[in-house]
Amino acid sequence: NPPVETSFKQSIVLEEQDTEKFHPDSKNLAEIGNKSNSSLLDLLESKPKTENSQIEIGKIQTNLKPSTPENHNQQNQTNNLKTTSQRNPILGNSYQVMTSINSAPTMATINDLSRIQTQAFALNNPQKRNNYPIRLPDRINQSLVSTIQRPPTFGNTSKQQNYVQIMTDINPTSTMNTVPNLARVENQKHSSNNSSLIIAQQNSESFPPPVPNGTLQTNPPPQIEPNSNPLYSPISPDEVQIKETIPITLEQAIDLARRNNPEIQVSQLEVDRSRASLREAKADLWPSLTFDSTIQRTENAGGDLQAQAQQRVFEVTGQDQFIDTDIQNFPTTTFSNTFQFDYDLGLGKARSSRIGVAREQMRLRELELERVSEQLRLDVSNDYYNLQQADGRVRIGEAAVKNARKSLEDAEALERAGVGTRFDVLQAQVTLSNEQQNLTNALRDQRSTQRRLAERLSANELINLTAADPIEPAGSWLLSLDETIVAAFQNRAELEQQLVQRDLSDEQRKLALSSVRPNLNFFATYNVLALTTENQSWRAARGWADGSTIGLRFRWNFFDGGAARAAARQSILDGEIAETRFEQVRNQIRREVEEAFFGLEASFENISTAELGVEQAKEALRLARLRFQAGVGTQLEVIQQETDLTRAEDNLLTAIIDYNRSLSELQRSVSNLPGGNLSDTP
Repeated sequence: NPPVETSFKQSIVLEEQDTEKFHPDSKNLAEIGNKSNSSLLDLLESKPKTENSQIEIGKIQTNLKPSTPENHNQQNQTNNLKTTSQRNPILGNSYQVMTSINSAPTMATINDLSRIQTQAFALNNPQKRNNYPIRLPDRINQSLVSTIQRPPTFGNTSKQQNYVQIMTDINPTSTMNTVPNLARVENQKHSSNNSSLIIAQQNSESFPPPVPNGTLQTNPPPQIEPNSNPLYSPISPDEVQIKETIPITLEQAIDLARRNNPEIQVSQLEVDRSRASLREAKADLWPSLTFDSTIQRTENAGGDLQAQAQQRVFEVTGQDQFIDTDIQNFPTTTFSNTFQFDYDLGLGKARSSRIGVAREQMRLRELELERVSEQLRLDVSNDYYNLQQADGRVRIGEAAVKNARKSLEDAEALERAGVGTRFDVLQAQVTLSNEQQNLTNALRDQRSTQRRLAERLSANELINLTAADPIEPAGSWLLSLDETIVAAFQNRAELEQQLVQRDLSDEQRKLALSSVRPNLNFFATYNVLALTTENQSWRAARGWADGSTIGLRFRWNFFDGGAARAAARQSILDGEIAETRFEQVRNQIRREVEEAFFGLEASFENISTAELGVEQAKEALRLARLRFQAGVGTQLEVIQQETDLTRAEDNLLTAIIDYNRSLSELQRSVSNLPGGNLSDTP
């Protein structure tokens, strides 16, 4: 049977009236002091029609027909995703949300999933668009389109799935090219236990961006730089008073931290020290050459004693002969120069073991520097997102205070008009007081997070920092959960540290055993001697002479009480400990990746849910105020809706911040992503 095309149209247009704000001095309000609630409703409805705003929830045209390849191509070309909404006062930016839903055939005769296209009729019809503008509550004229279509397969999927694309432009003034778009999520058939959602980028942008290497290529404000003297300590209040507030981006914050953070500076110095230690160990590969020069004048005391003894012999024998001891004991001047050559032939393997130990220690320090750098980037990102969250909560608190103040004004106006109660006014006053306290606490948290970020960056004592980046999803994650876990196993410095520790233990074992092995040295000396004396006898030694020595020195400490073997045993156990810790760290890394990935998925879903919740809470608050102003609602309903709106806005803020935190945690869990390599230059 040929395919049968079935179509139907459905249009829903809802119009609601927008009310003016009640003023205490309103004449109409004074006249209805003793009237019933119905008369107040009549007053509200008597407003001119020009003051009303139309709210068109949707003109929806739905076409349902069997799916064919021709229809696939035609619809893929005609479906244009152009949905926008007004700027959100909390976020202030654009973002896109694409999610995936599984669809089942509605008819047994349809082999493939039917293509359902839902578009706003006002967008496709310019004439209708002018007559029926789509307006969201308290927002400027915008449009909203939801398109259901079949996307191309990506990731590990073997079968295409239908998905829903939702794009919300919170900042209509910014272009789509300047905003990191949140991409799409495609539900996949769970072929294994690790199969999961793949969050991919819609455009060419990817996460993470190139990581600053601490050379200030992001051009942060120069006044943020700390004092060049690390021993500087302020001694007067003026030297610690905040004088300027500077906004910085996240990349600038990471760049400054990589340059100025004391922890990473200490790690860099330890790497330099280990490199110097390696050069010291490698010096044993070369022979040692020593030059020794000595000049001395010697007057032998034994010569004086010998002359005195000879004089006593002459006196005893009766010989009348005098001996001048100063003349008989002649001083001697000696000038000696010695060149010595010594070389360890490496028979005991001690030299190579010392070099191996120094090399592995240097690798450990380099990996520790990498770990500290990656952790510092995560810490800076978390501090920055905490500051953004604190800023958002301050704005939420200000909006809540504004709403509470408006509710108080409405309650007071109704009380003066005679249709309200003192109880409603007291409720509104309590709500306003609570919201003001919440705002005060939010301002406190904001100042604390600002100083915490400044401490992390080692910023100037006189500078306060604020977040310049808008609150928006930071990007997307292109890898599946399985690919992310494998990449983390390959890239994490913590795993490599355990392997290097095992190699270091093996080198230390060799060094310990070398102390009981034979050692063979080659040596040679060359000596030049000059001798002068005051003895004028032709028999006296005087003049220049030279000599040389060459030989081998063999040394073997073949018994030390078992000390060397005990030290070697300790090194073997250290290696086994490193292998055990490797397994422990590997399991920990997998858990970190999975927690971050699951948090990313949850936050991704929460963003769209929270955005819808904010819109619903705003509309509910508007209707609650209308009901209260009309006398058919209570102040408690308004307070409850204000609380719900504050909670919904905080949920949206938390969802976006948690999404960005999860992205940073995934980046930290994997590490060494493209563009994230370390630089040797501090």
